[in-house]
Amino acid sequence: MTIQYIADNSALEESIAHLNTCTEFSIDLEFDKNRYRYGFNLCLMQIFTGEQCFLIDPLSADLTIEKIFPVLANPNIQKIVFAFGEDLRLLHSLGCFPKNLYDLDVATSLLNYAPASLTNLLAEIIGIEVGKSSQQSNWFQRPLSEQQINYAAEDVLYLLTLKEELLKQAKKAKITDWITQENSIFDTLDYSDEDHNPIIKEKDKKDLSVFEWHIFTRLSEFIDTVAQKYSKPNYQIMDKKVLDQISRNPGKIGQWEKLPGIYRKLKNDQFKKEISGVLEEIISEAEQKNLSKTEKAETSFTKEEYLAFREEQRRINQIKEEVFIPIQQRIVEDYGKNVKSFLLSNRQIKEIITGEGSIPDYKKSLFQNYAEELNLDVSPYLNSEKKAS
Repeated sequence: MTIQYIADNSALEESIAHLNTCTEFSIDLEFDKNRYRYGFNLCLMQIFTGEQCFLIDPLSADLTIEKIFPVLANPNIQKIVFAFGEDLRLLHSLGCFPKNLYDLDVATSLLNYAPASLTNLLAEIIGIEVGKSSQQSNWFQRPLSEQQINYAAEDVLYLLTLKEELLKQAKKAKITDWITQENSIFDTLDYSDEDHNPIIKEKDKKDLSVFEWHIFTRLSEFIDTVAQKYSKPNYQIMDKKVLDQISRNPGKIGQWEKLPGIYRKLKNDQFKKEISGVLEEIISEAEQKNLSKTEKAETSFTKEEYLAFREEQRRINQIKEEVFIPIQQRIVEDYGKNVKSFLLSNRQIKEIITGEGSIPDYKKSLFQNYAEELNLDVSPYLNSEKKAS
């Protein structure tokens, strides 16, 4: 087995030629999501074929990472991954839609393993101890440290072996089709329009007035443009606590140089003048819109809405207790509590009752079989038209 660092298109094309001859390979990504730089950024791609390990550097000026996308999208090559949700979101944002994924996290969940890191699962299932995690290190740094390279390689080196062991267990438990159906869902997902850098969240409203909330949101948008300019996460430009304080008391901008949580390069008269001008425009907008300084930005239910909400919650809880809790108990008895959490969590029960999401065929069959044994009627929830998840 060899580890090859790929940093130019010539080497990448050679590795692609090799990958196109494979029926499967394992893959993982190292990325930075608003930790060291602005945005959601691919920093390294690791692939292992069973013979060769490729560490592909998308940050290299001599490499075009898009060249490998057709290989990842090839449905005839299976990609072995572990807990690939965020990785998939990142690839979709780059215009890459991998097909034929086999996520070992799905397999371990359906085999009743407790939620655990890959490191712990490797030790538990196949007795392999890997090195200390470097997941939180700065993957933008070049050259990568020896520890980072070893960590990145170990993320893919043992996935093929782990898959073979889990396949044996799945065949014995007669759930190989369950795993196949769950993994096939990945082919239908599309995260390309998802906002991976939300600058404003509902919880930011706290008890801000409508007027103050306008200042908060517009000033956040301005800070976001500054963050992009400096290629830094928003929180490194201005802490949200400072944004909140200024929104409540715009006069605090006069203490700019003394305010904590401000990027040091912005603590100067020039930027103070710029942000003060922006703030004045925002306040003027709020006044022109005649936004309330007393009404809270966070809306609350009317009495009628609250009563309707309570009634819907009562309905859901009643169905849950009468129909789905007994099925949950049977799943625990037959397959284990971790399988129950994966197959039929409380959140999933609510989605089934309200008609959200979709249910794989194996789940429908399982729930229907249990319902028949328990003399329960699940047909209203399993046979209705579902919205695409």
